[in-house]
Amino acid sequence: MEWFKRILKEGYGAFQYSSWFFRYVRLLLGCNTLRDIKILSIEFSSVCNLRCKYCFLDHEGREKFLDIQIYEKLIKEVAQNPKYRIRAMEWPISGDFLVYKQWKEVIDITKKYWEANPHFRPHIILNENFMLFDEKKIECILQSGIVRQIICSIDGHNAQTFEDMRPPAKFEVVKRNFQTLVRENRKLGHPVWIQINNGCDENSFGKKFSDEMKQLLREADDVTFWSPRYWNESFNKKEKKFYPAKGPCTFVFNNVTLSANGHIAKCCMDLRGTTTYANLANQSLEEIWHSDTRKKFLDLMFKNKRAQIQGCSRCSIAVTNNDNRFNNAQRQVKRLIGSIFSK
Repeated sequence: MEWFKRILKEGYGAFQYSSWFFRYVRLLLGCNTLRDIKILSIEFSSVCNLRCKYCFLDHEGREKFLDIQIYEKLIKEVAQNPKYRIRAMEWPISGDFLVYKQWKEVIDITKKYWEANPHFRPHIILNENFMLFDEKKIECILQSGIVRQIICSIDGHNAQTFEDMRPPAKFEVVKRNFQTLVRENRKLGHPVWIQINNGCDENSFGKKFSDEMKQLLREADDVTFWSPRYWNESFNKKEKKFYPAKGPCTFVFNNVTLSANGHIAKCCMDLRGTTTYANLANQSLEEIWHSDTRKKFLDLMFKNKRAQIQGCSRCSIAVTNNDNRFNNAQRQVKRLIGSIFSK
């Protein structure tokens, strides 16, 4: 069985590499590659109301909140230009959406261009920690008609381990707000897919879930289980050791990340703003995507010189399914296989 898994993994890796190389060559030949952008990740805030054990978000010298005009500039461009084929948008990739004081304007702006451009229909995913997600905000989000999926991180195996992993979050507050979301979503005919991400550290490995945790997991449409890992220099770690990956990376070929300072970053996993390479205030996304700067760091990746790329030299990620839509093909197959083996 192990040899079969290895063959599948190596075959998939070869397929990925060939698809990356094809996109890279098209870029070098001057072809328009805007349709390669599948995912927009937005960092509305570089601060957060939580201090999760495995996350290191705050960084001195960074803008705390995204200029709303920069956000509208991006949405206007990708909505009005039919060359773009945006598949998904994630709000936000760091911080908390409701910490951003202009979160309602974000909804209004997105909805305005959504209604004016029929081809602009990204699958919008809201990532929430549910501490600020009260009934009024839930009602506003659900009735906006544009959010398709909400992901909430509820870590640990009981209330105590949850609060230990995600201070200063309170389990009872998150539980109440989550259950309100589930109830209101059902009333409206289930317009939003509700997902829980459950991470377990050394205090929860192998432990049985408490009854109240089991209840929350049952109420979600989907649950993803994971273990916090220290991928790059954005994440806390006990030992300052890095294991940089080699070769190209998934993110630089299908993802555009808008950081809180209005700059475009290479990667949505960059929580310290170290991979930014262009200012959206001064250029269009189309100019940035086809820029010499992007060509240069892609060239270094294909020459196996990631050590020379700022923000990538200490990252261990190379291949990942960063399309977090619940209905993408890979996740559907994985969910089907999981249901078969769980019977």
